[in-house]
Amino acid sequence: MNRIIMAFLTAISAFLTACGNEPPVAKVIVTDQKMPLTEWPDSAYIAGLDSILALEPIKKGAENEAKISMNTFAAPVFKLPGSVTGKKDPAPKANHAGKSAENRQANAKSADNAAASAEAFVDKFSNALSKLQSDPSNAGLYKTVEAKDGDDLFKLLKRTYGNGVQNLPRFYILSTLQSVNPGVMLEHLNAGDKVRVPRI
Repeated sequence: MNRIIMAFLTAISAFLTACGNEPPVAKVIVTDQKMPLTEWPDSAYIAGLDSILALEPIKKGAENEAKISMNTFAAPVFKLPGSVTGKKDPAPKANHAGKSAENRQANAKSADNAAASAEAFVDKFSNALSKLQSDPSNAGLYKTVEAKDGDDLFKLLKRTYGNGVQNLPRFYILSTLQSVNPGVMLEHLNAGDKVRVPRI
């Protein structure tokens, strides 16, 4: 009952304050400045703060934190296996800290040369294949290779041209060579099948 009366009186006082002629006064809060405390917070508010603070995790001291640092000038280098790049995997060597700059430059040049030769092979093969596709009856543009037992098209091409075949686009090569070899199932070669491949 007392609560109902208190709520009613609070509502009446709020109504009378709202109906007054005085405009409401807004207090400006300034950051980083001390303000006088006009009334003490009640015990329920303090108990609520204590329960919130009790749930906060305890932070470890700065001396126990792990510190991680990374040298941004020496980024990690990832090397792809030979099955992806088409090159033979190098024999494992001990990494010497005193490796000279000349050796590094020589290795970079050889890697550039290998990449350039792989691109050159792909270009030569693609040009020869497009010429063969435009004139499939011209015997000067193709050579005939006989499939062995267990060969698929790319094993046959690798045996004929070498490791550079791994850089060729598979679907394009398969569909183009199929148009040049109409009676042969290139996806399922049998021993003795004769396949026309471009002459490079």
